[in-house]
Amino acid sequence: MVADGTLSGPVAFSRDHLDAGAMAHPKIMTENMKDGSDAIADWPLLNAMLNCSSSADLVAIHSGGGGYSGFMTSAGVTVVADGTEEAKQRLSLSLNNDTGIGVMRYADAGYEESHDAIEASGLNYINLNQP
Repeated sequence: MVADGTLSGPVAFSRDHLDAGAMAHPKIMTENMKDGSDAIADWPLLNAMLNCSSSADLVAIHSGGGGYSGFMTSAGVTVVADGTEEAKQRLSLSLNNDTGIGVMRYADAGYEESHDAIEASGLNYINLNQP
């Protein structure tokens, strides 16, 4: 819409944390994962690195705040749509990879429903938990 002039300026798409793939918190969403990884902070760090490699405009890693202080690590991301082909590519890579890592996390933890979502969406995933 920015490229065709429907919107007159750049638009920033931003999110604080994506519980499924960019957050480790033992008291909400990621608690009691099937594989016991609820307290492992690798996923937010992997998410941040993935967003960096996807050319997101801003990537943040943060911990706690308010009632979460001392409990969580998460990653945030912002991608700017300015109408250029480069921004279109950054948006596509960042938004697909950012949400895809959440599906991958649940697949890695052993949730069969996530395998169905992966197949339906065409994500490439090798299930290392299967012989």
